[in-house]
Amino acid sequence: MTVTRYTEKQILCGLYECWKDAMGTDRPFDAETRVDLHMKANCEWEETDLADLFFRFEKHFGFESSLEEWTEELGIANVPSLDVWENEMAPKFTFGALARFIQKRAVNTVSFKPVMVINKECLPAGAFYGIEQISNQLVSAKCRVTPSTKIIDAFRGYKLNSFWSELSWRSEVPLPQLSRHWDFLADWGYMITFWGMLIAFPLVFFMGNFYILLGAVLLVIAIWLIDSAYTHYSDPLPPELQTFRDLAMLIAAHDCTAVRKCEAIEHG
Repeated sequence: MTVTRYTEKQILCGLYECWKDAMGTDRPFDAETRVDLHMKANCEWEETDLADLFFRFEKHFGFESSLEEWTEELGIANVPSLDVWENEMAPKFTFGALARFIQKRAVNTVSFKPVMVINKECLPAGAFYGIEQISNQLVSAKCRVTPSTKIIDAFRGYKLNSFWSELSWRSEVPLPQLSRHWDFLADWGYMITFWGMLIAFPLVFFMGNFYILLGAVLLVIAIWLIDSAYTHYSDPLPPELQTFRDLAMLIAAHDCTAVRKCEAIEHG
């Protein structure tokens, strides 16, 4: 059985999605970007445990590796001095190096290759099968996915976010952003709650009134419930992408590096 590997571009796209989730920042990077400089720019370098990041990458791409393998192959083990790190080791510790490490170990279980339909290659059908694999293997859909199925009937809320993220990096197609019109209100609500909690704790300490803290906790719960309900019931999909057929046609029409590379390997 032939083992299919991810392309470096796919892995970089997947790393970006994983990085956003882990670090809470959407600052872009490419293969040549140094990991340490990228993290220092966001004040993350001193506070982040690289072992935790490596573990997240393993879970995201579905493989296992030891910390020693990571550090040895990336060339960041046993740093003898700051000068050696800055001049010799850090310049090689790039997101491209991370991608190549993952590429050797992770197996791609989802294919968007064209499939034969009535003795003819069909790109949209291949794209749909890839979508179907993601919905079955990675994100559990609420109903059976067919080309005519509405996306919002199969995925809602945070599951839709996960499905969209997986499909984007695996297909290498820059899908339109999911846009919920009132997301900014949730952001404001969480910010107000954060400051409310900061104020509530000293007030409880000085006034001895625990109802203040209870009120702040209830406010947090209320905002979370409202945000979760809104995320679940709102439809953030663009008008032109309503069914899985629409998604398949978009992916098929895109100049997908993953598809071209699979074809080259098979015919090469």
